[in-house]
Amino acid sequence: MAVTALDQAIRWLHQRPKRGQRDSLAPLEALLEQLGQPERRLPKVIHITGTNGKGSTATMIAAMAQAAGLRTGLFISPYVVDFRERIQIDGQPLPAADLLAALTAVQAAVQEVERTSAGATRPAEFEVLTAAMYDAFARADLDLAIIEVGIGGLYDSTNVLPGPSTAVVTSIALDHQALLGRDLAAITRQKAGIIKAGGQLVLGPDLPAVAERILVERAQEKGAMVVAAKDYLQRYPAGLPGHYQQANTATAVAAFRTAWPAVSDSVIKAGLAAAHFPGRFEQIKPGIYLDGAHNAAGLTALLTTIKAAIHGPVTLILASLADKNIKKVFRQIIADPSFTLVLVRFTGPDQRPGLGPTDLAGLADLPWYDDFQAALADQAPDQTVVLAGSLYFVSEVRSALCKKS
Repeated sequence: MAVTALDQAIRWLHQRPKRGQRDSLAPLEALLEQLGQPERRLPKVIHITGTNGKGSTATMIAAMAQAAGLRTGLFISPYVVDFRERIQIDGQPLPAADLLAALTAVQAAVQEVERTSAGATRPAEFEVLTAAMYDAFARADLDLAIIEVGIGGLYDSTNVLPGPSTAVVTSIALDHQALLGRDLAAITRQKAGIIKAGGQLVLGPDLPAVAERILVERAQEKGAMVVAAKDYLQRYPAGLPGHYQQANTATAVAAFRTAWPAVSDSVIKAGLAAAHFPGRFEQIKPGIYLDGAHNAAGLTALLTTIKAAIHGPVTLILASLADKNIKKVFRQIIADPSFTLVLVRFTGPDQRPGLGPTDLAGLADLPWYDDFQAALADQAPDQTVVLAGSLYFVSEVRSALCKKS
């Protein structure tokens, strides 16, 4: 297959440094200055952070916005099938020509930033992608931009918005502790960094008390209005499959109503009915489900969903990165006779180590496979299987087992 100009641009993007300057937005700000400050030319923005539920919540908001007739931009990560999924316009991956134009503009800006700094400033991959997103959105004449945080909030590359926006915190749990802090309070303070002066804050319905207190205090300091998504629980059908999507649906509706108050119930219901997000408790074949649960909170929610949706024994095939706090949940799975746990060796992006036997010392011996295909082949034909874990693993499985997007 011929390599296109877009393929080459994406390859260049992936060759950028993987880690940026810690606790600094300076490289991205330098890039955006070269690009003419596209982040200042956006319409209303809904900015979403949280340990779990960001992508699902963002997807449902986008579907409601499209049902309302709004020209809508969506930025999510990672992608599941096609890299262009990361930047979407009206529910469709950014056209190849538009993505190429944005990456070409950013590549020129990177070269200028590195030249003028004598190489001292080297924008990292996610910073470059974020700059491309802002450039593409500024050109797209949007009514609403929905932007998912990468990691944390305060120093995340997306957090360069200059004015009031609707900040959303879907959930808070222990994850990315090496980057965000060792406890819930520290993690919450990082995520609270997206709250803007004079904006709004939407609180997910299941936040720990310590997290909610810190977020409300920060909102008060910023003069931001606080909206509780729990007030919307059970008021609308879940927009995506899975028990855990009830909380995400309430958060999505609360966020969209906050940003766009005049929206009608009929539009909200139509948008939720149209929402689709690959890899979120998705049945990809008879008896085979796929889910992006990759940390303790996500796995716990997935187990609840499986219990509610599937009758009979379930084999859970899991591939996770080694830095996830999931050992306690494994004990819960092993102790439950309705589950059989199978593990797959997995290497994440940037060669990040996957979970291995040494990470699970003290647990019962568990079957390990080198790839998910071998694990699947060992299951009985009528066995219900849920494959879960890192979203990069979900992308690999989905690409291999189904062709629909």
